Amino acid sequence: MEMTSYRVLNKDDIHKNLEDDITRLSCVLCVPRPAAVILLHNYSWHVDKLLRAWFDDEDGVREYVGLSKNNRPPKGFRRPGEVLVCGICFRSYDFDIRFESTVGFCGHRAIDDGPACLFLRCPDRYCGAVIGQDMVDLVVSDEGKMKYKEFSIRSYVENNKEIKWENNRGIKWCPALGCEYAVEYDLKSESYDVSERFDVTCDCSFSFCWNCLEESHRPVKCETVAKWVLENSSQSGNTILSVSKLCPGCREKTIENNKVTMHMTCQCKHEFCWICLGPYKDHDYAACNSYRENVEQEIGVEERVTKRAKRCYRRYFHYYERWVANHKSKEKALAYLNEIKTKKLGQLRELLEHFGLKAPEFGFLAEAWEQIAECRRVLKWSYVYGYYMPEEASSKTKLFEYLQGEAEVALERLHDCAENTIKRYSKGLEHEFDAIRTELVDRTRSTRIFFANFVNGVSNGLAEAEGNPLEA
Repeated sequence: MEMTSYRVLNKDDIHKNLEDDITRLSCVLCVPRPAAVILLHNYSWHVDKLLRAWFDDEDGVREYVGLSKNNRPPKGFRRPGEVLVCGICFRSYDFDIRFESTVGFCGHRAIDDGPACLFLRCPDRYCGAVIGQDMVDLVVSDEGKMKYKEFSIRSYVENNKEIKWENNRGIKWCPALGCEYAVEYDLKSESYDVSERFDVTCDCSFSFCWNCLEESHRPVKCETVAKWVLENSSQSGNTILSVSKLCPGCREKTIENNKVTMHMTCQCKHEFCWICLGPYKDHDYAACNSYRENVEQEIGVEERVTKRAKRCYRRYFHYYERWVANHKSKEKALAYLNEIKTKKLGQLRELLEHFGLKAPEFGFLAEAWEQIAECRRVLKWSYVYGYYMPEEASSKTKLFEYLQGEAEVALERLHDCAENTIKRYSKGLEHEFDAIRTELVDRTRSTRIFFANFVNGVSNGLAEAEGNPLEA
């Protein structure tokens, strides 16, 4: 089995990595650090490519990046108080005034030009010498230095996105909105399948696929996710999901699903499934998950092309509705998890102290809801897997739908156990604390194993699933 690992990096960590690369290159090529920075910027931080080019034709590389061979400090520095004339706008200014504020007279601020400031050359048409970080540090303000550092960090990450075979590592920014962390992925193998084992979790708590930067989507492959996103875009004008549904029992009350589970209970006491609207008492998850075409309704009604288009859309909507429902349930589970961590755990501790008991660690409660959210994510993407299963593979489809239904049952049991745990704690049943904790911990563990086996079985094309590998 492939051994993979990843590391979450903040900007200080990234800056340390690039500084280490600069130091190593400076030592190998015997050039000053500013020259090493210039070389790395121009070769997109590809050290191996740079070294090959350097040792093949050092003079050619120097000419390409604008690096003089004598490595002397840039000319043009003057004594404080000396009056100079800007070669761009021809305005006179005192050298006492820093370059960055002075060039504001003509509006030419190189640092404000964005990442292009990493490749500055002398504006004199007869010169063209490269402007290194040493000169930038001498003439810009502290704010300008921070901008230059930020551009260097972003350049480093953007040019290390692909896993490099020389070190089997790559870095990518976390795609979560507003997140400034990056994730370094380290592949401990000579070869890899980009469709698997790229799930990572950032320190901002967002889990995503390092390969395609979409939400974590196992057991579905990256190319399947891309097809699904494209399908959703093409169908977006036709897809309208109801946020509320009429109770199938009394046909009077309108129910809105604001819960993590699909188990709905109307005021009339009728219990039903939010997805298929079937009675919950005898609910069959495998039947609920599977798509069944009602052929009789179409006979003699529509033209063949029209019938096929309508059938394709109904099939798409069947899976899309369940994909969205599980996505919303996952988001609700994460919101409830946050409420548990910020509010409910404190309330439970106060309750225990009220009974004169020492408050135990409640990490097991948070772990249960983390597992519920993860299970919803797996089920969400399992419907995409089901949508793209070949229709002729009927035996595998039936097996998949059975396993998917069993996964739904396992998740509902965990959800009920987690909800009951909080209710029983809230009622002050102090004599049941140990039993309650043990029950939820065991249920969380068995559900985690069940879903891990489900994901592995589906990822392997259900080849191993026939032996029922899902038993915990």
